[in-house]
Amino acid sequence: MRKFIYSRHYKSSTMIRVAAVEECERKISPEACRLRIARSVGSVILFLLVVPHLLGLAFGVPLPAVFTLTMSTLLLQAAAAVVGLGLGLHPAVVLLFLTSVAVAVMIGILEICDLFAERSRLIQRLLTKIDAKTGRIEYLKRYGALMLIPIIWIPGIALYGAPVVAWLFQYPRSTSLLCMAAGWAIAVIAVMAAALGLVSLAF
Repeated sequence: MRKFIYSRHYKSSTMIRVAAVEECERKISPEACRLRIARSVGSVILFLLVVPHLLGLAFGVPLPAVFTLTMSTLLLQAAAAVVGLGLGLHPAVVLLFLTSVAVAVMIGILEICDLFAERSRLIQRLLTKIDAKTGRIEYLKRYGALMLIPIIWIPGIALYGAPVVAWLFQYPRSTSLLCMAAGWAIAVIAVMAAALGLVSLAF
């Protein structure tokens, strides 16, 4: 686990943000740092906004439904699949929508950890809390990023905690995203299977 450096000189969120960027620029060149931040923001926007809207256009999903499904994913995580089915969407379309939003969240959290972990006490407390839950799990060390597949199913960790676990254990970024996306897809499919099963039993 990375050592956290506490700073008493940055009180406001703006100052913390500036400090994090300065820390990034000290580790690599300012141009590379800005490029990295822009790439991360662009990736989040792509998967959170652009891809869902393109899917909406491709499958004839109204814009309000796209917005509802996106917000439901952020709030309900995999359980948002029930909302998608309730909107009358095909299960495959629901899976694509939810996975796109989930990947945006994963990328965003990983980048936040990189930029702010050494400067933000709020994030330090979150990292410490999750590390306390996962640090004693030997399988996380033995099987590496593959353990992110079931980790993303665990309540209290799930979508928002799995990227933090990947960051804490310094798993390769692309491998981590692939494993988390796979675990997320399995979770969404399980939710939809359960929901459709209950509907078939009821009717």
